[in-house]
Amino acid sequence: MAVAFLAVGSTSDAFYIRMHGLVSEYFSGDGLKQVQVRLVKDSVERETKFTDGKGEYEIYLERGYDYQVWFYRKDLVPKYVRIDARDVPLFPDVPFYDMDVQVTLFTFIEKFDFELFDMPVGMASYKHSVRNLSWDIEYTERMRGETARVMVLYERAIGEMQKAKLAQQAAARRKKRKRAYF
Repeated sequence: MAVAFLAVGSTSDAFYIRMHGLVSEYFSGDGLKQVQVRLVKDSVERETKFTDGKGEYEIYLERGYDYQVWFYRKDLVPKYVRIDARDVPLFPDVPFYDMDVQVTLFTFIEKFDFELFDMPVGMASYKHSVRNLSWDIEYTERMRGETARVMVLYERAIGEMQKAKLAQQAAARRKKRKRAYF
């Protein structure tokens, strides 16, 4: 009986990584509700949660695993981050790590090349030198530049789609006009 009590007590004190944040819309900054936050642990999907009404989420990770955290909704372009917690020591200096990860998503459009987002938008791993999980800044900066380039093309494509839609609506209105013949 005492062994069971000790086992339960020790699990509540186990080290964890708390990952939380806001998933928002790229153009407006509004929180997106019902976005799937999928946790893939060592290449196996383990858990799926959904953002709340304000676009917020919270998940917990353990040390010793390589994670992908995907942000997905059917009408949006999915993105993911990679968290490599394999090198976190058995007894870290702190009882938990806190990761505030903000993600922006945007509407999927047909025939646009979203290949860039097949790669993680950010990568973090344990760094022994700072004894903490740290983001790969060099990778992030490289991705930031590539993402900015893709988003310029995306905004142009959206603008062209809007122009085409307005032209189509104007043509439809012209067809509906009653003609007066004199």
